[in-house]
Amino acid sequence: MENITIDKAFENQLASIKMEGYKFSADEIENVKKCLNGEISFMQFKDAILKEIRNV
Repeated sequence: MENITIDKAFENQLASIKMEGYKFSADEIENVKKCLNGEISFMQFKDAILKEIRNV
């Protein structure tokens, strides 16, 4: 079985999601990568999403 990195798995899922018609901003993608790499906590990630939603 091939070992797949978190980055590769994320890119695969992002491609799949895009095929379904969903679009993400560069900031949204960057925040997901930061969370997956442990650069920000899940709470910080969630708070950023909620802040973005509230500003729309």
